[in-house]
Amino acid sequence: MEVGTGASRVEEERRHDVRMDWANLLFIHWRVDAALMRTIVPEPLEIDTFDGSAWVGLVPFRMERCSFRGVPRLPGLSDFYECNVRTYARHKGKGGVWFFSLDAETLLPVLGGRWKWNLNYVFSRFAVKREEGITDYRLTRRPGPWAAGATHVRWRVGDPQPPTRAGSLEHFLTERYWLFSRKGGRIVAGEVFHAPWNLRSAELLHMEDSLIAAAGVRVVGDPVVFASEQRAVKGFGLQVV
Repeated sequence: MEVGTGASRVEEERRHDVRMDWANLLFIHWRVDAALMRTIVPEPLEIDTFDGSAWVGLVPFRMERCSFRGVPRLPGLSDFYECNVRTYARHKGKGGVWFFSLDAETLLPVLGGRWKWNLNYVFSRFAVKREEGITDYRLTRRPGPWAAGATHVRWRVGDPQPPTRAGSLEHFLTERYWLFSRKGGRIVAGEVFHAPWNLRSAELLHMEDSLIAAAGVRVVGDPVVFASEQRAVKGFGLQVV
């Protein structure tokens, strides 16, 4: 899907629900059997595949300069760490993201994300350091109504990559402008708007994770890894699709 399809710039200014920057992202992806993914992604969403496989992603990053429509700026609401476990789905012509979990550092985004977008936000502790192009990123879930889990990832950001081409794996895994959720037994979708990703190569130096297993997925082999420095993003409210 093209960036911003369905929303003019005037409409974006009028009805966006959240503005934010996504900073210091790492996209870590593994191939997964599409039949397995079918058992854990709700109908009527279709499993989106590339080269015959479904994909599961672990995406650690930092939220910065977040502002929510109608909500005052409060401590912990503007800047916090987040880490997502996700796969890719289609529904009525829209290609988007299905989130298994979204771990966040502070409680207000967890409560807001669960209420506003009906997403599986999880309250977690984070310890993150970034020095000389290397990020050491750790999280541990706090006790709550979610599966226990933790992750520890360390990576080095590399050189800039050319813009992604439609039809490439990089484009399939990163250029997504809808998120899917389920509310009242129906599939709903929220649109996001940002410029295409400025991807960089990345070297994965350390990887320990149980968040993906907590989602019901087992991964094997070396993942596909990309990094990105920053993107300004607008998010819109849920709509029935």
